[in-house]
Amino acid sequence: MAREEHRQEILKRLPKGGVGAEIGVWEGGFSEILLAEAQPNTLHLIDPWEFQPDFANTAFGKPRNETRMKDKFLLVQDKFKDDSRVVLHRSYSNVALESFDDHALDWVYIDGNHNFEVVKSDLELSLRKVRPGGVIAGDDLLWKRDEGAPVQKAVRAFKRSLDDATEFFRFGQQYMFQLAA
Repeated sequence: MAREEHRQEILKRLPKGGVGAEIGVWEGGFSEILLAEAQPNTLHLIDPWEFQPDFANTAFGKPRNETRMKDKFLLVQDKFKDDSRVVLHRSYSNVALESFDDHALDWVYIDGNHNFEVVKSDLELSLRKVRPGGVIAGDDLLWKRDEGAPVQKAVRAFKRSLDDATEFFRFGQQYMFQLAA
């Protein structure tokens, strides 16, 4: 199955309406799909849109993107300026997630910084911020498999910390936790 078909499996399982958050927006392409398919009443788009040379293994840490991050933010800002459902958070994911009340979100889709500690933090914070019965999902499970697959390691560690009532699904590179109600 292609990536888009795997993402469709996640999209079918996201609660319709409600409040969602996407961590890692880049240019907003998947944000548009989330709005169309999940039909949230509110979609929080979280991304610092900042060059981060300490993470040279990521697109936002590559030298070619040093001067492009502000333009990516302006592109997303313009793309969603007329959509009242969209709230932009030009912020690191941990800061943005901490700003939400606990259980304020119906779902979170994580596709930001793919390094172990950041993914682990995003998952742990999402567990507090997503309501019981909600969904925590993400992309690139096998990213950098030849270098230890940090996303997969973080997902596995998170999965071990959960109770048996939480269901785990994998669709190619996509992963999803259906939280117990």
